[in-house]
Amino acid sequence: MTEKLPERIIGLDQVRISRGLGKICKCRDRKFVIDSDNKRVTCSSCGSVVDPYDALYDLAYQDERRVEQVDRLLEQRRQIMNYKPHLVVIKNLEKQYRGKKMMPLCPACHEPFMLEEIYRWVNWQFNEKRVKERIESSKDE
Repeated sequence: MTEKLPERIIGLDQVRISRGLGKICKCRDRKFVIDSDNKRVTCSSCGSVVDPYDALYDLAYQDERRVEQVDRLLEQRRQIMNYKPHLVVIKNLEKQYRGKKMMPLCPACHEPFMLEEIYRWVNWQFNEKRVKERIESSKDE
């Protein structure tokens, strides 16, 4: 039962498989152009055809990074909004005073005192004026 081979053998040269070539587009942070007529996705930087799955994966990964970056920026914004420079001195004073191991010194007489001894406050502008006058009077002497 040997069948006779056809006299003319037709080769399939139109299709070849090339393995191990790797991806053509190696661009970082790719941006894509979608050709809706030909249903193709190309890289906007190098113009190479990109597999639609790879494009979708890249976009999803970039979106995750963008969300992480937005979260970091929002956290920085919260920190900036909560930053109160006028309280920095008080926070440092509280940190050193905690546990009553250290005591502040009076800037005028250089004697230590307990924070509980503070019972009066003075207007900020009044004190600024008083300090300027004291500095000017010390220059005149």
